[in-house]
Amino acid sequence: MKKVNESVTLTISIMVYLLLSVRYFPDEILKTLAWTGMQILTVSPLTVGGTFIIVVVLQKAMGVKIPRDRIVRIFLTLGIIVELLYGLYNYVGVKGV
Repeated sequence: MKKVNESVTLTISIMVYLLLSVRYFPDEILKTLAWTGMQILTVSPLTVGGTFIIVVVLQKAMGVKIPRDRIVRIFLTLGIIVELLYGLYNYVGVKGV
């Protein structure tokens, strides 16, 4: 049961991350797909770098290697935060996009 619960929460986290990455343009599906892809490619290096730093610090502090599923969860959590803030910046702060 614990394995199923972890799979469900991981799937929900991935879906929320992808939902926050979408840059929607009404009636322009190709533009939506292009901007969403660009968004993911632009923000991913920042999220990967932040995840790497957090994982290294946690491993040094705890003295054990962190499992891969936990690293993915750290990436998704950081990615959700970054995408939310960047999405708010795009939708509210930028004029004329």
